[in-house]
Amino acid sequence: MPQPSQIFPVENPTQSHWLSQPHHLASYRSSETVPREIDIAIVGTGLAGVATAYHILKRSGDVKAPKIALFEARQACSGATGRNGGHIKIGVPSLKRFQEQLGSDKALELFEWVATQRREVKKAVDDEGIDCDMLVTRSYDVFFEKNHAETIKNWLFEQQKKGLEWTTEIQWLDGPNLDRITGTKGAHGAVSVPALSFWPYKFVMGLLDRIIHHGGSLYTETPVHSIENISTSATKLVTSRGICTAKKVVFATNGYSAGVLPQFHNVIVPVRGQAAHLVPNWGPHHGFHPVTTYNLFYDGTSVDYLNPRPDGTVVLGGGGRNFRKGSDDRNSSWWDTVDDSRLISPAVRLDFDKTMETYFRGWEKSEARVGMTWTGIMGSTKDALPHAGLVPGSDNQWILAGFNGGGMAMIFTLAKAISGMVLHEETFEQAGILSMFKTTSERLEAMRF
Repeated sequence: MPQPSQIFPVENPTQSHWLSQPHHLASYRSSETVPREIDIAIVGTGLAGVATAYHILKRSGDVKAPKIALFEARQACSGATGRNGGHIKIGVPSLKRFQEQLGSDKALELFEWVATQRREVKKAVDDEGIDCDMLVTRSYDVFFEKNHAETIKNWLFEQQKKGLEWTTEIQWLDGPNLDRITGTKGAHGAVSVPALSFWPYKFVMGLLDRIIHHGGSLYTETPVHSIENISTSATKLVTSRGICTAKKVVFATNGYSAGVLPQFHNVIVPVRGQAAHLVPNWGPHHGFHPVTTYNLFYDGTSVDYLNPRPDGTVVLGGGGRNFRKGSDDRNSSWWDTVDDSRLISPAVRLDFDKTMETYFRGWEKSEARVGMTWTGIMGSTKDALPHAGLVPGSDNQWILAGFNGGGMAMIFTLAKAISGMVLHEETFEQAGILSMFKTTSERLEAMRF
């Protein structure tokens, strides 16, 4: 089990497909050493950190914008955002779990929150003219185990009978034409939900470009080793390129949060996931190429995610059935580790190699194989919800982290709300953040692994 002093990004991560076209800001530094003093420091340059900076500068308007500096241990956006599945959705099994955990009203709030992400991300792409392969689409939750399919179907129909609003955007599918509709083979049922597909790295780097243009500073390959609270209105950040004092600090550190905030040790646990880029070997493709994204549920616990790319390739992630014996299996191959320089298991790649020809119509002779496979570090929480708001015990530090592999569906609007807290001193409630996301001392103690 890594101690807080060890929870930092490793220097030699595996190469992700999303990072295969490096942006000109990938290793950018605004100066050789960090500034001595700034208004706002943001630790982390994934979607959470960059979106927070973007919203702060956007909300500053014509007023003199605060001096912002973003710090990144490796290259910009080289963490989870540069290694994920590249789609925004909420799966129905997740909704079912949250409803059972939190109640129908909270499940509806969560569904609407995700819907807002899709709208807000699309608006930002349109407003800023960012080229990131964005596609407004649908996503299928596909169920290959009969009992699991029946369980989800019955639960969904119960919610529809109750007249719950979120069910109007969701459709259950089964019957003899299921394979033709979804493009899959051998499923017992599927659910269609709204989704947004995009190239997350290109989106984040596009936002980062705007931030630098509007006066923000960036320090890549500049890890923040530690912080020290000088007063209630100043924090000292000790970095590899000098010491910087900030009036306010935002921690967008996800799975690495405990490295700089030890109170989050065993609250946000770093976990390793694996994904791949599949390349078919058939030249011009005349068969079925999906334009929807997918979650493939092989049974009640094993699930992969799949995002078809416009060029005919596929991004696929998960592979958990090859290294986990069940939902409670927290073995060292993936749990409580920050090492994304290693793959989880050779069996994951072999499984990925067979996915398209086994589960998708028309792909039997595609020879779609792994061209590139990589790992990434996510932040897992006991209640499967992120931590957001003021860091407990602090008046000038905020956090948004612990996204459990589903950050794309939660972050952009959350970052906007956090920007209001940082810039305008709004309370958590005034910022409009879901109460279930709030980080408190009580939640830290109650939700330790």
